[in-house]
Amino acid sequence: MSEAADNPVLVDPEKYAAVADNFVYVHRALRRDLARIIGGGDELFASDFLRFARILEKHSELEDTLFFPPLEERAPGSTGASVDQHRQIEALVTTLSGGNSTDIQGDLAKLQELLLTHLDDEEQQIMPAMMKHFEAAEIWALDGRIMEFCSPEFMQEMMPWWFTHIDAADRVCVAQNILAGVPPEFLPVLSQWIASGLDETQWNELVGQVPALAATA
Repeated sequence: MSEAADNPVLVDPEKYAAVADNFVYVHRALRRDLARIIGGGDELFASDFLRFARILEKHSELEDTLFFPPLEERAPGSTGASVDQHRQIEALVTTLSGGNSTDIQGDLAKLQELLLTHLDDEEQQIMPAMMKHFEAAEIWALDGRIMEFCSPEFMQEMMPWWFTHIDAADRVCVAQNILAGVPPEFLPVLSQWIASGLDETQWNELVGQVPALAATA
């Protein structure tokens, strides 16, 4: 029997939805974008890596400052390994971003190895711990505070990036979660950010599955 089948917390749909954006869908976008940059060689690294680095840095910051401290209070020792991995990843990203790498492709490969292990660990350890130790409403409340830590300029960069690097099914889930997890007054601008990362066909397909977006775009 699987771990999820053994533990009903892991299959609670409301709790899963509350944590999925940060620990599933952002993770998938990070994996895909880094793989794309590596596959594109030095030219794509030069044009796109700094954006990837900014988004990864903010993602780690949100975990370190918003999600990990309350989890650590309820489950002491549960976040230490993840925080240590953040520091290792940040050091390598700083080397690559600052033009100090003497082997860009080699360091990118090291970064990918570290990042994939880290994201997998968070999905297998941190995400279940969040669902175990918090009610869905508490997780949504934490999720709703993300805007406090992100400038409008960052969100304008991050949101189109996010939707570009997740597939159609994930876009629907993220849009539904956004509608459920933020105050109504934020929906018009969020919809504009979502739309700016999609072409007309993609946007229409998304609205077809999440009709509430049509009224806010």
